[in-house]
Amino acid sequence: MYSFEMIEKHPNPQNYRKDFFSLDGEWEFAFDKENKGLSEGWFIDKELPLNIRVPFVYQSKLSGVDSDEFCEVVWYKRSFEFGANFFNKRTILHFAAVDYECDVWVNGKHATHHIGGYSSFKVDITELLHSGENEISLRVVDRDFAKENIRGKQLWGKGEFGCWYKRYTGIWQSVWLEAVSRVHIDKFILRGDVDTNTVSLKAELKNFLPDEVFCADIEITVNDISVAHACFDVYDGYIDEKINVDYRNSPFRGSEWWSPEHPNLYQMLITLKSNDEIMDELQTYFGMRKIEASNGRVLLNNFPFYHRSVLNQGYYPDGYITPEDDERIISDIKLIKSMGYNAMRIHQKIESPRFLYWCDRIGIAVWEEIPSMYHYRELQAHNIMSEMTSIVERDINHPAITAWVLFNESWGVQQIRFDSQQQNLTKGAYFTVKSMDPTRFVISNDGWQQTETDLVTIHDYSAYGDEIFDRYNNTAGYEIGENPVAGQRRFAFAEGHSYSGQPVMLTEFGGISYAADGGWGYNDKVKTEEEFIERFKSLTHAIRKIPYMTGYCFTQFTDVENEQNGLVTINREPKADLQKIRKINLGAL
Repeated sequence: MYSFEMIEKHPNPQNYRKDFFSLDGEWEFAFDKENKGLSEGWFIDKELPLNIRVPFVYQSKLSGVDSDEFCEVVWYKRSFEFGANFFNKRTILHFAAVDYECDVWVNGKHATHHIGGYSSFKVDITELLHSGENEISLRVVDRDFAKENIRGKQLWGKGEFGCWYKRYTGIWQSVWLEAVSRVHIDKFILRGDVDTNTVSLKAELKNFLPDEVFCADIEITVNDISVAHACFDVYDGYIDEKINVDYRNSPFRGSEWWSPEHPNLYQMLITLKSNDEIMDELQTYFGMRKIEASNGRVLLNNFPFYHRSVLNQGYYPDGYITPEDDERIISDIKLIKSMGYNAMRIHQKIESPRFLYWCDRIGIAVWEEIPSMYHYRELQAHNIMSEMTSIVERDINHPAITAWVLFNESWGVQQIRFDSQQQNLTKGAYFTVKSMDPTRFVISNDGWQQTETDLVTIHDYSAYGDEIFDRYNNTAGYEIGENPVAGQRRFAFAEGHSYSGQPVMLTEFGGISYAADGGWGYNDKVKTEEEFIERFKSLTHAIRKIPYMTGYCFTQFTDVENEQNGLVTINREPKADLQKIRKINLGAL
């Protein structure tokens, strides 16, 4: 069994194999403003004029390019040589995220095409390799103003506009190579059950032949103590097993549960054998964690769980949309928890597997939100669903993730209030994700005008707490759908849909700005730290006093560009006494 310190060196610590090779670092780079690289064969023996540091987009300081110029087509190129551990194995090339559409060549031969700026992809490049030096080329297309594409917070125009930010293009998460045997585990799902102290493992094998039978050997440890060992035959390339994980040092519950306060993680080593020959060895981890709704309340591991959440846009001073290093990720999570928050909503962005690993390790609940498009087109529905399901499939095993947010504030489905076609897109997405993952909350349209949803989530940027308290305190949960929300501007549900007993949360509020900061924020700006704290207290306490509310999400963690309404600046400098923020979040009313 490998230690956490070992697996966290991997670009995706939940899928650790020892034979991997990182391709982060210096790549050749070129702008292709005339879009001639493809016709001129830049993927073959073409030296690109610039250098870029992957995985930082060219718009970031750390990329080494640091340019804001508009260019819809860019190229990357990188050479590499193999170590002996790759010989006689299959070689898989992984891209954690490339924005938006890309083609990949290896040694001048086309390897794969991918659409989607937030989903990971991989390709077996074994047949395209040769001995000695090999070369990867990448062409990325990212249309500057394409509102029908999933683009998150990227502005679809020039200049600045409220809470939308400058674009980003190209590789923005890690790239790596992995050596595997012909037959190996392709994808898997782990689900811990705190009620039965068991974990279920479902896995698919890649490249198995008909009638091949393998043996899977499973070892599970927690706190460096072995708690389970199982061995079973694998038929038809599919594993579907349930394993008991009773832990003798947990006499009152039988297993070590995961929560933000106690982020216990189990490690699992899966060894796939054929006639005693090891075909694959993969190490992963999981949490024993149960999230559910009961009688209008949220329960975590069968106990009430009140969400004290903060909106995290995930922007950084030097890396832009990519954290500068793991220390940045770790310090951000710890900073958020130090302010009394037990959850974060990652807004309009999909963070990397490494980011989610640290959320699992340090302990914070995560709402993962699918980035938005801004123009509804029926012909784009397949791209939306493909990217959404790919994201869920990649991140489904992270215990920190407790909810999937599929749409936000009707962005991209602006007519959802009355348009059944747009309603059906959100409902289809809801039921698809629930079919993949019945263990988490799924929210169809965070903020208002919801269709199918596990939680009723309301956005309201009223300036003062008494406005929020007066608006919602006298509104019983069953009436939510009939009363205007969001400062009287929207209804909680789309036409034909209504409240059915779900827990209710206020998942965006606040947005407090200083007058001296300039930029954009919500409502009148405050002039002093005392005013900042007083408004924060007024808003937060108002929500906490509403009996049926089961949590909140404050906007927001950091300033981002023109949006100057963070609890801290983009450099993580506090705008108010963080101990006072913590006391308001945790203290008595």
